[in-house]
Amino acid sequence: MKRFFVIVFFAALPFFVFAQNQSQEFNDKIRVESEIKAENESNLKDSEEKSAESKSGIENSLADSGFIIKKINFSGLKKTRDSYIQSKVKKFIDTPLSEENLHDLETAIQLEELFDDIQISTARTGENEAEIYVSVKEKITFIPLPFAMASSSGFMAGGMVMDTNAFGRKDMFMFGGFFSNSSKTLMASFSKPAKDHGIPGFSVFASGSQSNPELVDLEEETIYKYKSLAASGGFSLTEKIGEHFSFSNGFNFKYISAKDDDDYPDMEPESLKIGSTTLSFGYSSADWNGVFMSTNSASVSAEFGLTNSEDDDYRYPMGFSFAIGEQHPLFFERFRMYQQFSGYYGKKNHISQFKSGSAASVNILPSSFLTEKIVGGKAGFEIAIAKFSWAMLSLYADYQVVYTKENTLLDDNEYELMHGPNGGVKFYLSKVAFPALGIGLAYNATKKYWQFAAALGMSF
Repeated sequence: MKRFFVIVFFAALPFFVFAQNQSQEFNDKIRVESEIKAENESNLKDSEEKSAESKSGIENSLADSGFIIKKINFSGLKKTRDSYIQSKVKKFIDTPLSEENLHDLETAIQLEELFDDIQISTARTGENEAEIYVSVKEKITFIPLPFAMASSSGFMAGGMVMDTNAFGRKDMFMFGGFFSNSSKTLMASFSKPAKDHGIPGFSVFASGSQSNPELVDLEEETIYKYKSLAASGGFSLTEKIGEHFSFSNGFNFKYISAKDDDDYPDMEPESLKIGSTTLSFGYSSADWNGVFMSTNSASVSAEFGLTNSEDDDYRYPMGFSFAIGEQHPLFFERFRMYQQFSGYYGKKNHISQFKSGSAASVNILPSSFLTEKIVGGKAGFEIAIAKFSWAMLSLYADYQVVYTKENTLLDDNEYELMHGPNGGVKFYLSKVAFPALGIGLAYNATKKYWQFAAALGMSF
């Protein structure tokens, strides 16, 4: 009998050890789950307290603790599709839960320009795994948008029905029109952004206008004026190359019926058809600091065309442009510096293809001054003087330099170098994905005249 109990004991011993191990593993699992639950409840409480104090922020108690991001959850989405916003943040899955990655995640969400309140919190889901919870409030992206602008050269007003988040995928639809002291225009467009995994984006547009274009020289004297009836349309494809680069190819067609203006009967403007293709390559990167978006950008573009006039005269216009810009915080987050340089060189262009001072990133030139050869830039500062949950008010000032030909309609003119200060105020609305208000004043120190501009619902 004694031998029997010894045999039974040793036979049952492995089962007792196995049961003890299972019990220990079960208790460890319960302990870990309890710790995770308590930790997540504490994080949630901290996040709610921070959310009550701030309109945006990151709860990062788990950051840089060896956790791996396994899932990103969004709440507060009404129009935006979860699949769309997930496609923009999927690169963060299976990466370390670090301060840097959380900051880059917030920047990526801010770059979509669809949300005005972003709250990010973290939750532990395993011994070395975590999930991120993003709470957002969407901006108003579908709105009938009235806009107006007044400047030293005239005025413009109109309205657009716009949707910058069509179908919840950040497609953009626009239809509307505007009128000014020299033109009436109707236009419509639709664009779809390129996706990260090799699917190109595209855009289509069409417009029609009746206008009385008037060109002035650098002394603000009228040198050319005619009547025009025009219709145009175009299509372009855009491909993303990695995270920061893009390439696009556009095709455009324009028909212009032109005739003399009553006040300038001897101008003999051309009526013609213009077909062109444009190749563009660009780079951009961005970082969000809670007030301003810091950016670096560069682009080059080339346009080649074919024109056919009423006299069956064929020409081959071409144009080349570039732009380089950056804006970054300086000293503190509400103060930033910015600079931008750009230019355009055209050859054999029709007058309707000429460029204004904006092609050189300046506004010290008359808005009715057009040319096909110009280069320039500006550098300055902007400071947010008041920031609310619904809006921000800022002041800006910069100095501008431009080098251009007096007017390429004439053969005997020369290039001129001009410079001058520029400044103003900008008003941004948080709830609406459109510019709100801007007022600016520029002085051309070389030519001794002022240029004023004020815009509502648009940029100038």
